Amino acid sequence: MEKINLIYGKGDVLHTHVNINPFANDADGEKIIRGDISNLDKYVDDAELSELVAQDVIDYIPISETQKTLNNWISKIRIGGTIILGGVDLLESCKALSLRQIDTLEANFILHGTQEKPYLVRKSSFTCSELCDYIKENFDFKITKKRVESYSMVVEARRLS
Repeated sequence: MEKINLIYGKGDVLHTHVNINPFANDADGEKIIRGDISNLDKYVDDAELSELVAQDVIDYIPISETQKTLNNWISKIRIGGTIILGGVDLLESCKALSLRQIDTLEANFILHGTQEKPYLVRKSSFTCSELCDYIKENFDFKITKKRVESYSMVVEARRLS
């Protein structure tokens, strides 16, 4: 296994990756494995992955567990490998609210999700800068891409050693 794509609830299945979703069902077949996305020890050894994609996943990890989860994910990346993280950018969301570009109802939807099911409530928020700083300060990774579009962020980093 060289590439993993983490999905929380709804998300894109990448056919070039092993897809892991804690809510997968038998109908999903071989495309998606039902499993724990916060600890990948069961699926992959340290420094084994060439790529880990976790778009719109980190927001669903409880804030008290995000550091441990990020550490686990990053430990799975091999030298030269890439991690791609994405989620709601807290700064852009709050900025839009404070400038009255969005109202409180829309801000809550952006930050906390649809809330149609208890497990689909987002549990934490970060800024793109915070996520980049955490990776740079704690690991030998180079940030290769960071972007904020609307209220979503994407951070891509490559392991140096």
